[in-house]
Amino acid sequence: VTFRDHIRHGNVWTAEVELLMQDTVNEPPYSLWVVVDVIASNRDLARYIVADMYPEYQSIKMEDTPLSEDEL
Repeated sequence: VTFRDHIRHGNVWTAEVELLMQDTVNEPPYSLWVVVDVIASNRDLARYIVADMYPEYQSIKMEDTPLSEDEL
């Protein structure tokens, strides 16, 4: 099974994850946004996987629909 097969079946979800970063204690924290594609059977499972991968996230933005071949 290839990544493209997962996309064809509607099992790839894109998430944007906000992580707080801080270079030194004296500097203010800043946001780092990470974009990740997750293979999951539905949006809720994909969000759960992302939250488990990045447990110290500040926010997670998930697409409402799975990734399509048109978006590649």
